Amino acid sequence: MTPARPPIRNLLLLLADQHRADCLGCYGNAVVRTPHIDRLSSRGVRFTQAFTPQAICTPARACIQTGLEARRHGLIFNWEFQKFRGGELNLRPDTRLFSQDLCDAGYRCAHLGKWHIGDVNKPSDYGYEGAYHPGYGFPATHPDYLQYVRQFGLDGFHFESRMPASCRMMDHGPQQGPPEASEAGYVASRTIEAIRRYAAEGRPWFASCNFWGPHTPYIVPEPYYSMYDGAAIEPWPEAGCPLDDKPWCIRRQGELWGTDWLTPERLSRLIGKYYGYISLIDAQVGRILAALDEVGQLDQTLIIYTADHGSSVGAYRMWDKGFGMYDCLWRVPMVMSHPSLSPRAADAFVSLLDLAPTFIELAGRSPHDGLDGRSLVPLLEGRTDAVREDHLVCEGWGHQIPFWQRMVRTSTAKYIYNPTAQDEYYDLAADPHETRNLIDVVDRGALKRMRALLRDHIVATGDPLRGWSANLGQTDGSDRP
Repeated sequence: MTPARPPIRNLLLLLADQHRADCLGCYGNAVVRTPHIDRLSSRGVRFTQAFTPQAICTPARACIQTGLEARRHGLIFNWEFQKFRGGELNLRPDTRLFSQDLCDAGYRCAHLGKWHIGDVNKPSDYGYEGAYHPGYGFPATHPDYLQYVRQFGLDGFHFESRMPASCRMMDHGPQQGPPEASEAGYVASRTIEAIRRYAAEGRPWFASCNFWGPHTPYIVPEPYYSMYDGAAIEPWPEAGCPLDDKPWCIRRQGELWGTDWLTPERLSRLIGKYYGYISLIDAQVGRILAALDEVGQLDQTLIIYTADHGSSVGAYRMWDKGFGMYDCLWRVPMVMSHPSLSPRAADAFVSLLDLAPTFIELAGRSPHDGLDGRSLVPLLEGRTDAVREDHLVCEGWGHQIPFWQRMVRTSTAKYIYNPTAQDEYYDLAADPHETRNLIDVVDRGALKRMRALLRDHIVATGDPLRGWSANLGQTDGSDRP
């Protein structure tokens, strides 16, 4: 007789910042070493078509917490930019986070690490406890971090920059101290403490472990800083593609970031530093998994590894993130692991918006009306193969300056609507790295269908682009004077 699989009692969200989906071993990357996250993938569901609803930090994180699109929760830019670029500066008082539903269901809830949601909103306002990092989210001067690193003989966050001042946007360097003294090590340690405390209490719990990395700058201790030195790392195909068919602001991004300095050899080395940060995070995930096993709750806990958004790391001459609705920025890793799940790759379109209703349902409550996300519980349990249509629509608002964009993506194609610049169309089957914009040569019928999908979504959701997009899908453009 097959023993019954343990039920899901606890929830652990491991959230990275700026982690591309193609930079994990379980997603096919043959260079970066991520054995612990790969292990999670081998005992759970790996989503191949997971996307962020926003490719910058504050909007994406607010989308995760609320289950609402950015235009609905109001934080459409990073909070430090809201007052200059539009949108809300903080969540509205009546905005509900999924943590409040979990607390009502008897869960203990902890938020550890980066928050970056408004300048007034705090995790404790929504039932969370734990050490969080206000503002931009890096803990270098956080009192709790400074106290934490004393155990390693350190009096602060110290590193040696290996980039000239003219290229400081792409800064990297080795941090003093052992891996446990790093940002990732600190957040993992505080998460482990919360897990041990909650396990001793015997109550169900939710813990959100928010790593700051692999966000640039790549400041990590050895051996991770030098882990990929000398490795044969090919720059992304989209790093060197022509940009003459891209919107003008995409072409200007290289000037903002100073990426003219990047040769293929230099980019290869910087990707190695990015990989080093990812491997450091993976090692800290391993520490957390070991702690779960130690307290006997590994098999009781649904573990989710994902990221708020991806990263360019030199793609399209960009650095960090910014403009463009390309997969390197919008597609994220998403792995859900628990013994009750049948190990598999799931090709359904899913969004970070889906986490809130999923967590609420797993806590035994009904997701409230009005959420933009869909619960993934039916998909996890094998009762359905998909929770939405065979396409996904995302809304972009810009970053350093406003630049409204909308995207409709299927498994084989992507259409990007740019109201103030030329549109984009990519054949993902033939060109998965989105290097050639086919908007002027694509079959007019195919383009009309994608535009119609987007127009219907814009109308149905009350998107403020309704006026601009009234004719989307009605014409292929060939009848214009």
